[in-house]
Amino acid sequence: MAKELYVGEILTDEMIIAGKQFLQQIEDVMPITASFWLYTQEAEVWRLYIATSLVATEGPRKVYDKLLNVLDANQKHEYVIPAVCLYAADDNNHYVSLLHNVRLSDKLVDTRLSGVGINGSGYIEDAYIYRLYEAKESSHLSSTAFNEKPAVA
Repeated sequence: MAKELYVGEILTDEMIIAGKQFLQQIEDVMPITASFWLYTQEAEVWRLYIATSLVATEGPRKVYDKLLNVLDANQKHEYVIPAVCLYAADDNNHYVSLLHNVRLSDKLVDTRLSGVGINGSGYIEDAYIYRLYEAKESSHLSSTAFNEKPAVA
């Protein structure tokens, strides 16, 4: 049986691995536009953000239900992310929008950002970005097509 992951003020290798395993399963269930761990000083804890167009079309409650169903079925891995650490968002979320404005390289994949001010519009205390995709206009795209093109960052 999987152990619940301890999530505190320090991003651990176990958190990164558990998040990556969880996201691989989530991408089979819904289209994802961004996925990242984010630490904010106010919360003093890391949260795993899952950005999807389904938040706008189906509502956050249905998205959380889908996330929790995958989380409950995720017992084959060594660690399971606590449900309280999951954060469902859409592309209009402040932090998702900030990350779309980061211009570091051709793509933002498996990247750690710490202490980054973004164009005077916000600040990323600490984040680990799994993937950041271009926002799509249409919400009826399939998961495969939706997730194919990483954002230029």
